[in-house]
Amino acid sequence: MKYSAILLACMMTVNVKAQASEEKLADLENLRWKYRVILIFAREPYMSNALNNLAELKAEIEERDIAWFVLGDNTLHTNYDGNLEDKLREELMDSYFTPVPAETAVRLIGKDGSLKSRSSDLDLEATFGLIDRMPMRREEMRRRNGVTH
Repeated sequence: MKYSAILLACMMTVNVKAQASEEKLADLENLRWKYRVILIFAREPYMSNALNNLAELKAEIEERDIAWFVLGDNTLHTNYDGNLEDKLREELMDSYFTPVPAETAVRLIGKDGSLKSRSSDLDLEATFGLIDRMPMRREEMRRRNGVTH
């Protein structure tokens, strides 16, 4: 009897994880309190430049819990490793890039879900500086360094 209860508990856990992994990201709400988000709207050649810059600074991006999304006229690139809803690009465009920008546009969304900055170019060093001055990020850095205040 004891083993069947354990087996049942394991099966329920696996089923919950399977359902969660099938859930598709339809908007940024599910990222709240987990990730800071960088949204970039760009056309070529700026899109390729943005993707290269993001790839080069992957470690710094991961350290700051950043999920990024690069949107083009009909494309969406991201470092988010979950499944994406087919309409996510349109949702992000409607929420953050209406009217459609004539040139490159960048948005930084905090872990609390609020818009922290708007820019017309992707300056990751400046963005990291802005993030590192945020109270939540400062607390994260203190915890990682073993400082408790």
